[in-house]
Amino acid sequence: MRTTTRVEHVRARAKELVPRAPCAEHALAAIGRDRRQGGGLLAGALAFRLFGALLPLALLLSVLLGYAATAERDEVEAAADATGISEAVLLSVADSAKLSGGTRWVVTIGALLALLWAAIWAARAIRAVHSIAWTGGVEKLSRPVPAALVLIGAIGALGLIIAGAGAAREQLGTVGLLIAIAAGAGIFGIWLWFEWLLPHGDAPLRALIPGAVLVAVGIQVVHLATVLFIGAKVARASATYGSLGVAFTALAWLYVLSRIIVASAMLNAALWERRAR
Repeated sequence: MRTTTRVEHVRARAKELVPRAPCAEHALAAIGRDRRQGGGLLAGALAFRLFGALLPLALLLSVLLGYAATAERDEVEAAADATGISEAVLLSVADSAKLSGGTRWVVTIGALLALLWAAIWAARAIRAVHSIAWTGGVEKLSRPVPAALVLIGAIGALGLIIAGAGAAREQLGTVGLLIAIAAGAGIFGIWLWFEWLLPHGDAPLRALIPGAVLVAVGIQVVHLATVLFIGAKVARASATYGSLGVAFTALAWLYVLSRIIVASAMLNAALWERRAR
């Protein structure tokens, strides 16, 4: 009985203190919109689409790593240090993907075509998320191939920024850490431009800044967690559960990333609606 009373007291106290916190009204509005629009389900669907795009990307990466391993093993180790992925995992993928010259070209072309097809579906999913967040409905993607190419380019640019920041952190110490933090500005700019291309109602560019900030901070936090924790988890999962453990870890990672993307769209839409009122 005392425990129930304490829980009710804490809950009542929290309801009193939350509205006093800075930006609490904006956060509550975004959370409410996320619940009404089914943000958790949207994030799950988006994570599934991104996982589908990750498969041909992993195939392409394995071919490239296999070529790098035949050329120089240090290149694979450098990639592991830059991305934060376990070195053992990358070396295992590289060793399993050593192909002959002709076979490598066939697999590479097939992986590129599969990546383009999967990127089209991923672009449709991201567009649908933003369309639902802003209008409550789904708008048709009229130009799927250019949208897929833009998505691949944006992901590639984000990957280069993150890898460059990781390499700077490893090589330059404190200065590299500052560079890694400043890389968030590059992530912010790329996502702000990407959001401008997605459905956003009649909102101006400045109304998309909060979501871009959320994505930039979220990606930095996820990357830091990958370097410190998830890379080792993937290595242990690969050794213990095989490909099933790696797939589950990748899906969990993609769901967190998708949750950040959905939350950014809901935040922008909720703030703009409140401002319009």
